[in-house]
Amino acid sequence: MRQIALEYSKRFSDPILDIIEAPVPCFEGALAPLKKRGGWAILYNPGIRSAGRINYTLGHEWGHYLCHRQQSPAGFECGESDVLGGSRQQEREADKFASYLLMPLTDFRAQVGAQRMTLDLLKHCADRYDVSLTAAALKWLESTGLCAAVVVATNGFVLWGRRSAAAGRARIFFPSGMELPRGSLAAGSGGSSPPSEGQDLPPGVWWNRPVREVAIFADHYEMTISLLIFEDHGVLPDGWEDDKVEDTVDRFALRK
Repeated sequence: MRQIALEYSKRFSDPILDIIEAPVPCFEGALAPLKKRGGWAILYNPGIRSAGRINYTLGHEWGHYLCHRQQSPAGFECGESDVLGGSRQQEREADKFASYLLMPLTDFRAQVGAQRMTLDLLKHCADRYDVSLTAAALKWLESTGLCAAVVVATNGFVLWGRRSAAAGRARIFFPSGMELPRGSLAAGSGGSSPPSEGQDLPPGVWWNRPVREVAIFADHYEMTISLLIFEDHGVLPDGWEDDKVEDTVDRFALRK
């Protein structure tokens, strides 16, 4: 990721000149102008424990450089909620760029195939693309025809959620600030390792239908990540969205 950003940006008059650590607790990463040198720097917080999370953060800031630097000449400072799960359009665009750059959709689909999504399979994808489990889970949401959602929570309350296309059609929604439901894996203790297959839960826990919850306990971030799969509802005929996906990396690169 570092080499791509440094080398590719040389074709522009204001290239990325540095990718450096910046131990500022309020952000995960930043895109900062270097006014005297006429270029840019990508900064990242070395306190991030996951190498995959750092890699995704670099991809996110690289997306800001290609997409948004002319709109925002003062640059960007991206907190934890901006790099994944951001609600602003520019943050979502930077996330989408990083996702397609680091996890090409065709290859991602080839890794998953028709397999049942489990924590082990999600870890395989995260390791293959050098990204976080959350980033891999969101990519799976984008690619699957299943009715599914990702819910990220802290201290027992939902921070943000994302849903697959099928879940959107079913109007499944988990608002920010919602209390984690009793009986969910996420509301339980993270002291023991959750089963890779997840746990089947009855209607009324997460929604008005049965769901399989695959839970991830990120203790050092004081977060829980729930992958919710409503396997009895909303499956597309072939298991995948069949829309053509344009080459997002090239499209963004042309937006100088």
